[in-house]
Amino acid sequence: MSTPVAEIAARVVEAINSRDRGRLAELLDEASEVVTGRTTHHGPEAIVAWSRKEYDHLVRRYSIDEYRTRDDAVLALGSVEYAWTEDGSVADSAPIALDFRIGGGRLSRLALRDDTAAALADFARI
Repeated sequence: MSTPVAEIAARVVEAINSRDRGRLAELLDEASEVVTGRTTHHGPEAIVAWSRKEYDHLVRRYSIDEYRTRDDAVLALGSVEYAWTEDGSVADSAPIALDFRIGGGRLSRLALRDDTAAALADFARI
């Protein structure tokens, strides 16, 4: 992960995982968006609110195994984990691809993709 866009994507993941409002906001602007399976969150306020969402006794975190880059695109492959707040152990985990677009040193777009095979195929066509 030596490219600047991959480093920015990794910083976004770290900020989301740490629920650090300030760190995440530094990487966003008004045009930034996060696309989940249910909705699209636009702008820093909505994205920070989404990133801080918690569940009863569970914390969501992204465990990334690999970052692939192409121009302004980054595909992060790994898993989304739901860990118990009491001891940090993983209660549930599923494969995920985080499809980033980076512009001007900030997050332009992040799409969460459950179908990692389709995400890889789409990324290969960029």
